[in-house]
Amino acid sequence: MDRPVLTTLRSSAGATGGGETVLRSLSLAALGSLHRDVQRPTYDVAALRPGVVHLGVGSFHRAHQAVYFDRLAAQGVSLDWGVVGVGPRSARLRADLTSQDCLYTVLELGAPDPRARVVGSLRDYLSAAEQPAAVAARLRSAQTRLVTVTITAPSYDEGRATRTFELLARALDERRRAAIAPFTVLSCDNLPANGDALRRCVLAAASRRSPGLERWIQEHVAFPNSMADRITPPSSEHDVRLLHRRFGIHDRVPVVTEPFSQWVVEDMFSAARPPLEEVGVQLVADVGPYVDMKMRMLNAAHVALGYLGARTPHASTDSAMGDPALGATVERLLAEEVEPVLEPAPGVDVRDYRASVLARLRNPAIADPLCRLRRRGSVRVRNYVLPSLDRALDQGRPCSLLTAVVAAWVEDLARAAADIAAGTSTHAEVMARLEDPDAAALLGPAATATDDVRPLLAAAPGFERVRHDEAFVASLQAALVMLERSGRAAS
Repeated sequence: MDRPVLTTLRSSAGATGGGETVLRSLSLAALGSLHRDVQRPTYDVAALRPGVVHLGVGSFHRAHQAVYFDRLAAQGVSLDWGVVGVGPRSARLRADLTSQDCLYTVLELGAPDPRARVVGSLRDYLSAAEQPAAVAARLRSAQTRLVTVTITAPSYDEGRATRTFELLARALDERRRAAIAPFTVLSCDNLPANGDALRRCVLAAASRRSPGLERWIQEHVAFPNSMADRITPPSSEHDVRLLHRRFGIHDRVPVVTEPFSQWVVEDMFSAARPPLEEVGVQLVADVGPYVDMKMRMLNAAHVALGYLGARTPHASTDSAMGDPALGATVERLLAEEVEPVLEPAPGVDVRDYRASVLARLRNPAIADPLCRLRRRGSVRVRNYVLPSLDRALDQGRPCSLLTAVVAAWVEDLARAAADIAAGTSTHAEVMARLEDPDAAALLGPAATATDDVRPLLAAAPGFERVRHDEAFVASLQAALVMLERSGRAAS
């Protein structure tokens, strides 16, 4: 094993203290000599047995699921649930991680001080493109009892990520033929009923192989639904320097995240399952209420900030929440229009949850760009805003703020259409900025929505309920006129 690399860094201006800081490159050999404030594996990392394969190793997995598996070992619960990561192409990430013995740092940013944790649960990282035989062998191994997946929500759309689904179907087929019990397949992607969606995609891939495999998967393989939540922005050079200055760690691929973390999993497994309840995971019979609460509180607040903040000087969530008018509007939206129409999630005080959402949005160390929150707008509005709006209309409850968010989204589409018409942006540039699967059908009616919003509502998937509510249509039309005249949505 290589000896830890020691280098010297002159402390930058503003750092606590002065002089020089000794930097230690991450490796198993360096764990014992890390700064005393760094949380690190207290277990024998080399003794960790890989029981999990994760498909789609990115920042979110490394800040979320891998940390829970690290806790299983660190708390002495079990050494049977190490993780082998599989990436589709990420040659650079694989090279960086393997050069550090697959160790990396989770930098948790929040008040009062940042915290650093070196995670040891990731024991190998394989490339699906370059090491297909090694990936197949790991998936076929009886030691692998759980496969977790983060491939992003758009990947479940028809025709996307077929290699991932075919990989799973082929691995399950090989286990079936070898009389090896199937693994559980657990989606951690941010979409409603993610386990059901993954099951449909894998069954479709299985049906192309053989009807017998499709039936066997239907009968024997569990695809639990889940909800995974932890805001994880891209790491930056500033974060790398913070690790250098504050903790003396040289990490090629750290991840940055917030203090909050939640994982709710449907208690439905093909065989043995990791004892995740011992490290804070909620294992429940029905994930639905928890998913609804997260999507209609946190994700809806993101949509509101993204679109209501589009005409303000604010560029990030924390800055927008600090705006007296905009921040208060989001607070009222959640308290007065979303919370009253939520179904209660067992064991959760919704008022405390709402307070935690607002605190997370105000965290200046985890600033989410508003421009990112305006991507895939029709999907975000459909999944995160419309469920509360539909229920409010059904119950005759106030929904002017929810309507204002929809109006701000429509107005954003109208401005995009105007940019194309004026020649200030090409159609391709606008489509790339919006990243919206429905944009092609919506840009035309959005251009005239201030005069008549009904054609846009007719073209927008998911708006079947609200487009027939005359009072809502009139309210949305009025909100669009107000936006055109004043540049601000109703508050």
